[in-house]
Amino acid sequence: MISYEQSKKILKKAKIKIKNETINSVNSLNRLVSSNVYSTINYPTSDNAAFDGYAINSKDTNQIKKKSKKQFKIIGSIAAGSKPFKKKIKKFDAIEIMTGGIIPKDFDTIIPIEQINFYPNKTNKKFILIDQKIKKHNHVRFAGSDFKKGEIILKKNTMIQPNHILAFKTLGIKKIKVKKKINILFFSTGNEITNKDNIPNWKVRNK
Repeated sequence: MISYEQSKKILKKAKIKIKNETINSVNSLNRLVSSNVYSTINYPTSDNAAFDGYAINSKDTNQIKKKSKKQFKIIGSIAAGSKPFKKKIKKFDAIEIMTGGIIPKDFDTIIPIEQINFYPNKTNKKFILIDQKIKKHNHVRFAGSDFKKGEIILKKNTMIQPNHILAFKTLGIKKIKVKKKINILFFSTGNEITNKDNIPNWKVRNK
């Protein structure tokens, strides 16, 4: 019989090659990814609103002071999932936008709804009133801020966890290459081991 120490030496010298297989990413929990996984897209795919509010062009507020409120005309509304807004945008225009809505290219900042004052009033919303300079890029989630195209999402030989599967779903990654599951066999050895049903007290059953 080979001793325990001899067995360890043999195992250390042996090369075990585990093959790869491609599986559905939703079924990949606790599997070992066999190659780097890259994002094929920017996510978010476009600049979008991080808060409900109104989008404006921050440059339009550069000369505004508290004593000289400026009316910004409300020209429409954008909800999350709406097609991109394509109407021509003029100076001192504003557009209502919900969280996740795509920001039109001529707007660059969001004023949260809690900070908005309407004119003439809340029931007749024709304009919003601004009495200060607004910083650029307030409450804007930029394209690629979560994942950039070509970015490594998961490194080779990483164990796949629930958050990784969420990223796969978000990025549309349906298939993933992982290491095949290995089968491990245990062989019991020793003079005390027996396969018999009735055994003396100096023996143990083979499990």
